[in-house]
Amino acid sequence: MTRSHPLIAAVALTLALSACGKLQEKAAETLAEKALEASGGKDADIDVQDGGRTVVIKTPDGEMRQSTGDDLVLPADFPTDITLPGKYKVVSLMTMGATTSVVMEVPQSSSGLFNAIKSGQANEGWKETMSMQGADASMLGFEKDDRSLLVNMADNGDGGSSLSMSLQAKQ
Repeated sequence: MTRSHPLIAAVALTLALSACGKLQEKAAETLAEKALEASGGKDADIDVQDGGRTVVIKTPDGEMRQSTGDDLVLPADFPTDITLPGKYKVVSLMTMGATTSVVMEVPQSSSGLFNAIKSGQANEGWKETMSMQGADASMLGFEKDDRSLLVNMADNGDGGSSLSMSLQAKQ
């Protein structure tokens, strides 16, 4: 059974406490490790990197890496058959096992993104498994080979939108 709530709390606690400096960063790591171990009974190693912008949590079950900022770069191995907007700013990256999640800020409305991603994924050979479009938020789901992709888009109020992509290899 996967316990994601303690993991999320540990990441949030570590990010919040690590913004102060090296000494506080180490204290935050230790505190979050103890909290995570107490809640799940597992040994955990938490490492804060890049001035608090990246948190890496390692347990016997695997590793989770979460990065936040306004100038992140997509991983070098990010699949080329996933349709990306023409302009975007990556603000969050998370990898955990076979899952990669990316959050972007895009200067395009969610309705414009919806159509571009829907047709782009079809052109790349992805099978659409879900499609929901609302006035200011939309969702698309796709499958290809041994992978699934979930895309969420929501207008952010200034003419642009937030775009979240979650890619998972089937196991």
